[in-house]
Amino acid sequence: MDKPDHLLLATDFSARCDRAQDRAVQLALQWDARLTAVHAVDATDVPNDLPSRQGRPNAVERAKRLLEEEFAATEGLRASVHVEHGKPKNVIFHVATKQHCDLIVTGIAGNEPLGQSFLGSTVTALTRSAKVPVLVVKKRVLETNERVVVASDLSEVSRPALDLALSLFDPRDLTLFHAFDVPFRNWTEDKKTYEQALRDVAFEECERFLAAVAGANVAAKIAVVAQRGDPAILVADYAADQDVDLVIAGTHGRTGVMNVVLGSVASNLLDEVPCDIMIVPSKGARSAD
Repeated sequence: MDKPDHLLLATDFSARCDRAQDRAVQLALQWDARLTAVHAVDATDVPNDLPSRQGRPNAVERAKRLLEEEFAATEGLRASVHVEHGKPKNVIFHVATKQHCDLIVTGIAGNEPLGQSFLGSTVTALTRSAKVPVLVVKKRVLETNERVVVASDLSEVSRPALDLALSLFDPRDLTLFHAFDVPFRNWTEDKKTYEQALRDVAFEECERFLAAVAGANVAAKIAVVAQRGDPAILVADYAADQDVDLVIAGTHGRTGVMNVVLGSVASNLLDEVPCDIMIVPSKGARSAD
C-alpha cells in the first residue's frame, strides 16, 4: 500500500482545527502530497437573525482567504481551499471522490460560530462511512518518532489497517494490539492458568498474522500486546498509559473489534483517547461510489 498523495483537510475554519491543519500540512510536505482544505457551509447551521445571515458569508470568505495566504507562504506546499454549500459529510465525500483524495484529515469537535455542526457528529459519520482512511487529529505536531498502535482482530478484512501502518511507519515504531475473549472462564477451577493459556494462543495468533501480512523479518520488529477484555476500553487505556501518538484500526472485522469501537462506544473512544486515531476501511469499503 502506497503513501497517500492527495490529502483532504476537513475544516470549520475555527482555532480547534489548528492541530488538524498543522498535521495535514506536515504530512503533505513529508509525503510530497497535494492538500485540499474543505469547508462546508450548511444552511441549517446559520442562525435565523439577519445580521448573522449577512455576516457569515463574509466571515467564511475572510477565513478562506487567510488560509489560502497561509498555505501560499508555506514553502513546498501544494494546497488549495474549497468551500461548498451542503451537509458537511456529503460535501467531504463529494470532494474526496471527485478529486481522488486518499486520506481525510479532521480534528475534534469545535464550537466556533463558523461551523458548530461541522465536526462532532460529522467525525463519527466520516469514520463510519468513508471510502478512504480518516485521521482524527488530537495531538500537537511533534518532531519525534511516533508510537503507533494497530488495533486488530486478526481477520482478513483488518489487514488494510496493518498494511497502511507498514507503508507509513517504521515497523519498530509499531505495536499490534489484540483483544481476546476467555470463553467459559467461570466454568474452570484454575481461571488464571486457563486465561494464561488463551493469552499464549492469542499471542501466537498475532505473530502468525504479522508474518502473513508483513513477512517474518518485518514481523519480528513489531511489538505485540494481547489483552483480555473489551477492545474499545483496552485500546483507550493502553493509549493513555503508554503515551501512544496514533491508533490505527479497521472498520470491520471478524469479532467486531471496530464494529464495537465504531458502534455504541464510538463517540466515547473518539472523545477519550488522548491520541490521534486513524480509521481504515476494509478493502471492500474502499471502492469508489
